Amino acid sequence: MAENEAAFRAVNERMSEWPEHQQAPATETIPFVCECGDRTCFERVYLTRPQYEAVRADSSRFAVTPGHELPEIERVVERHPGHLVLEKDEPAREIAEATDPRRDAET
Repeated sequence: MAENEAAFRAVNERMSEWPEHQQAPATETIPFVCECGDRTCFERVYLTRPQYEAVRADSSRFAVTPGHELPEIERVVERHPGHLVLEKDEPAREIAEATDPRRDAET
């Protein structure tokens, strides 16, 4: 499940580089893929650019549609209209940190 979530995060990272996402006003919500563990999920979460960057600031955090949380590997750390921010527990945290696309960019 953690690997599926990491794959969705990688998709969102690519989407975040799209010009329309980069140029969106800070208060405008933009669509991202739900980063849940269900590989068949095609739902969208809508976040502002600052909200997205706040999630990405921590490798163990993911944005999902409400109801898509998996209490066996994560906990809800923030609730927003239309999305939740989750934080991974061990060992899912290790997978999340190892697969963070921004981690390679920082080193």
